[in-house]
Amino acid sequence: MEKLKLDELICLTAWSTAWIDGRKDDSKASDDEKNIIRAMRAFFKMDLNRFNKAVEKFKTISEHVVELEDKDPITKIMARYSALKVAFKENEDGADKSNLSDKEWKFIQTIDDTINIKIVYDDIKDLAYKLVDEICAPEFLIDNELLELIDFEKESGILFERIIKPLLLKFFSSLEQKKLYDIWEENYFLLVQYKPELQDMYGQMDLKAFDQRYKELKPLISKLIKERNANEKQLAKQNIEAERIKTHEYSVSNGIHYCRYCGGDEKWRKFDCKRELGHKYTLRRVKNKFGPDFSFQPVCNNCGDIRHYCEPDNENNFTCKAR
Repeated sequence: MEKLKLDELICLTAWSTAWIDGRKDDSKASDDEKNIIRAMRAFFKMDLNRFNKAVEKFKTISEHVVELEDKDPITKIMARYSALKVAFKENEDGADKSNLSDKEWKFIQTIDDTINIKIVYDDIKDLAYKLVDEICAPEFLIDNELLELIDFEKESGILFERIIKPLLLKFFSSLEQKKLYDIWEENYFLLVQYKPELQDMYGQMDLKAFDQRYKELKPLISKLIKERNANEKQLAKQNIEAERIKTHEYSVSNGIHYCRYCGGDEKWRKFDCKRELGHKYTLRRVKNKFGPDFSFQPVCNNCGDIRHYCEPDNENNFTCKAR
C-alpha cells in the first residue's frame, strides 16, 4: 500500500480522533470537531477527493498511526497536538474540560508510543498548540483573504520564522539539554529528509541554524555513538558468557552421563549449570560408605568434591576449594 503524504497523515490522525467519542462504537463526530480538520485541509490545500481517498486506504480509524513512526518532528508534533485539539473540543463520555474520555486517551497513547518523543512534551507544549491553532484556524473556512495572507507567509518563509522555527528550536534544545544526542541526530536527519514535502505544506524553511548546530554536535554525537556501540558489544559478550555458563557440557563414561562442570546427570538438564563454582568433574572410581564397595561418580579434578549426582542448582552448592 502506498504511504500517506504528510498532510494526509496529520489530517487523518485528527479525523480518527473525532470519531472516538468514548460513548459507543457507532458514534458520530461533531461538526465542531470536523471543522478543525476542514480548516487544516484548507491550510494544506487538500480537496475532499484526496482526503476521502486517504481515509479509504485503511480498514480501521487508527490503522494509519504506525506511519508516524519514521516521520519528521513537525509531522509528529502536528499529528499529536491536532489530535488533542480535536479530543478536547467536545466533552464526551463523562469527560470534563480538562480530561479526555478513556477511548480518546487510549488513542492519544497509541500516538505517543508511535512517535516516541514524550520526553519533550512539557517543553514544547505551548509552541506546539500555537502551531496547531494557526493551522486549524476556523477563519480559513470563511475568509479567503486570510488564506491568501497565509499563502504569502508560506512563500516568503515568514510562517516558518514566526511559528515553526521557534518550535523546532525548543524541540532540539530540549533533547540537547537532556543529552539525548542520538534522538537529536535522528530527528535532524528526518527533518532534512522530509524538507521538500514539508516546504510544499508550510512554505520556505531555512534550516541553516539546525545544520550549523549539527556540525557543532557531530563530534560529540560520533563519540557517544562509538561508546554506545562498544558498550552494546560488551553487553552482548556478557550475555553470551552468561548463557554459556548456564549450559551443561555432558560427558559419557562407563555408561554414565554427567556434566563436566556441575556433575549433574541428564535428568537435571532443565536446571542451569553452575560453572561459576569453579569445579571440573571427571568420572572416577569412588569408595562408597554403603552398598557396593566402589562406584563411578563425578569427582572434581581441582578440589576432590564428589558430586553424587546432586541436582545442579540445589541449596548446598559449594565453591571449588581450589579456586
